[in-house]
Amino acid sequence: MDWSVLTRMWKLMRDLRLEVSPALENMGLAHNDSWLLGAVDEHHYPTEIVNITKFPAPTVSQMLKRLEALGLVERSLDKSDLRRYRFDLTEKGRQANEIGRQLMEKAAHKRLSRLKPKEQQELIRLLDLMVQESAAPLKE
Repeated sequence: MDWSVLTRMWKLMRDLRLEVSPALENMGLAHNDSWLLGAVDEHHYPTEIVNITKFPAPTVSQMLKRLEALGLVERSLDKSDLRRYRFDLTEKGRQANEIGRQLMEKAAHKRLSRLKPKEQQELIRLLDLMVQESAAPLKE
C-alpha cells in the first residue's frame, strides 16, 4: 500500500510540474524557482529558506544567485547584522511569484475539481495529518 500511495503522489506532482514548466520556462524559470520565490517572499535569509524548503544549502545559494541575475531577487546587508545577507523579491520577482502561484493553483484546481467539495475537504484533512510535524509518533 505504501508504494502505491507514493507512486500516486509522485505522479500527481510530476503531472503538475509538467503542466506548469513550459510557462515557467518562458519566464526563464526552472520548476523549483517558483517555490523558492515563495519562500523568499516570507523568509528573507538563506538559512531560513533552506529550513523551509528543505533544499540543500548549496542549491539554495546557486538558485538565489541565478534569481538575482534575472532581477527577481535583490541581496542586501542586514541592517542589524552586517555579516548577514537578506534577500527580497523585486517587483519583477513579485510578479513572477504571483504568476507561478497562479499556474500551480490552476493546475491543481483542474485535478481537485474532479472531487466533490466534501472530498476536497477530506483530502486536505488527510494531507494535514500526513505532513504534520508533531511529537506524537505516526501510526504504523
